[in-house]
Amino acid sequence: MKTKDQWLLAAKYVVSYRKRYLFLFCALSFGFCIISVIGSLKDGMAEALYYSARNHYSGDIIIAGFEKEMKSDNHIYAETIPLIQEKIKETGIKPDKEIMRTMQNQDSFIHYNGAAAPLKYVVGVDWEAERDYFDTLNFVEGEASADLNDETIIISLPIAAQLGARLGDIVLLETETLYGQKNTNFFTIGGIIDDRSIFGYFKVFAPRRAINNIIGFAPDDCSTIGLFFDDTKEVETKREKLQKALSGVIPLRPLVYDRDEFDHEQDWNWSGVMFFLLTIPVYISEVSQMLQALNILSYFLYVMTLLIILVSAGVTYRLILHERIKEIGAMRAIGFYEKDIRRVLVIETFILASVSLITGFCFTLILNGIVSCLPFSWFPGFDIFLKNGKLLALYDPAATGINIAAIYVILFVAVYMPAFRSSRSLLPEMLSGGFKE
Repeated sequence: MKTKDQWLLAAKYVVSYRKRYLFLFCALSFGFCIISVIGSLKDGMAEALYYSARNHYSGDIIIAGFEKEMKSDNHIYAETIPLIQEKIKETGIKPDKEIMRTMQNQDSFIHYNGAAAPLKYVVGVDWEAERDYFDTLNFVEGEASADLNDETIIISLPIAAQLGARLGDIVLLETETLYGQKNTNFFTIGGIIDDRSIFGYFKVFAPRRAINNIIGFAPDDCSTIGLFFDDTKEVETKREKLQKALSGVIPLRPLVYDRDEFDHEQDWNWSGVMFFLLTIPVYISEVSQMLQALNILSYFLYVMTLLIILVSAGVTYRLILHERIKEIGAMRAIGFYEKDIRRVLVIETFILASVSLITGFCFTLILNGIVSCLPFSWFPGFDIFLKNGKLLALYDPAATGINIAAIYVILFVAVYMPAFRSSRSLLPEMLSGGFKE
């Protein structure tokens, strides 16, 4: 029997027995939809978290200097920066962008019209170097393309609301110096951004040189050097290569892989500036544990769904084959080979699975579209998992391919053995309907 004829006959049988296949069709479509929705939303949350942290900490690889003797301990001296940049070039890791920032993370306040608001992060940036980053932020007042200068500050919307400040108002920034003294400077609000995440709620951006001046750094000093890569798959390999290149050039602590290891390494005593090469997973390891818990849940649901599909398919095919045994016997009687009959049954399954998976994926797109429209602002801290304020799905081709392949394999297992036994039964029993497995 020609392959084309087998496919045509199988398609005809799928249509003819559509009522019998309805339950299995629903189980396949619903099961694949649930698997896809959970997996895509989990991957979307993980990617949103990574890029939120990446923008906050400024890089896929962050070279951070720590000077314990000083009150403001995040410090890289200007004379060290060319040495680091030279080694970056020598390694050939070729970052797409290098960003220097000055970070002040303690005892900082912003004052306006008699009101004061505490700050978690005071970030000194180079406006032009980070123009593309500010273009991605949600400005409710002002814009990234505005004339940002050495006297400009960008604040978050919650801080602006707490102070009652607007675009163009002059505010007073108060923070501590290297030696623990209080210092201040006036800035003009050049933009207000809507960032309610834990990374942006109590954060302001100001010119790096101005922040350096307030805390007592030299004009070209910084706290971190961030390296950005378009392809983030080989970040860990590049970090190891850079660690090896910088060893002996600057004082380095060993590579760390999570927050606990990072905290442990910082407990060591040293004099001067000690350097760490960090990646985003180090900073967000605690939050990532929650996603790992979600990952375990998704695997559990995945296995349960496949088991339900296997049982449903097994029951469905047993009933259908018993019902069609006379028909199969007639096919044998008119000259169909056993292997042809088995192929037709397997092709039926393939057609049913394909239609079910397409339908399930359509339901996935609809359900994810509905989820993306739901507000999650009521969930404190959940903004770090959102992109542009929405919970968006990420469809990983590899994961989707594995899910599809698993369902095809499950169905093949469910149909092949019953089809094999049915096609090899004694012809008189098949024609009389007396077939027994």
